Amino acid sequence: MTADLPTSDTAPGVRWVRSPRAFSASRTDGLVLVHRDGSWLLTGPEEVTLFDGGTSVEEMEEAIARADIAHPPAPWSYLDGSWHAGVWFVVFEDTSWSVYRVIEDVLRKASSQPFTSADRARRWAELRFDRGESGLRGPKPRKGTKARAKLPDVRVTQEERDHTLAMLDGMGVSYSVFVRAAAAWVEENMTGEAPSWRIDARLGKFVPVQSAS
Repeated sequence: MTADLPTSDTAPGVRWVRSPRAFSASRTDGLVLVHRDGSWLLTGPEEVTLFDGGTSVEEMEEAIARADIAHPPAPWSYLDGSWHAGVWFVVFEDTSWSVYRVIEDVLRKASSQPFTSADRARRWAELRFDRGESGLRGPKPRKGTKARAKLPDVRVTQEERDHTLAMLDGMGVSYSVFVRAAAAWVEENMTGEAPSWRIDARLGKFVPVQSAS
């Protein structure tokens, strides 16, 4: 079932770029949401009024959800309140979205992380499409492509090195897998018109944009 799914290497997937200050959002396949004259409008093949409402974050998220249902992003399908693509399922539970996979004909939760929107949960799954029914940790298959280049080395103290390697060992992932995952996370959360996270150089860590002073 996963053989026909794209991977993060061959097809980055469809995602939303939110611009809360401009009361708009755009999907990377061309759909655009904008708030105009008291209504949320969806433009793409044609202009459609999704609903009348204000410009709160909650109403923008509702507009994004309705736009996705009206125009499901490939390769996802929407049925009975859930999204599915191959063995992957994105399901609403209580107050958030969860990601599941079908493994040996059993629906199993793929991540304990709750997602605030379906498109964010789908994006998490898309970055792991090439895992299929295999483990979500450890090196990804490279499809015959050899790694011939290196990222720049980072100088750290012995304590920082020991702490980092011990943490990754406890997570069951290699340093190379961690770097690739970190790069994918940064691209997803710290790029675009309205990134949700930023780097605090003073603290030396990621912080949510809304907490910026």
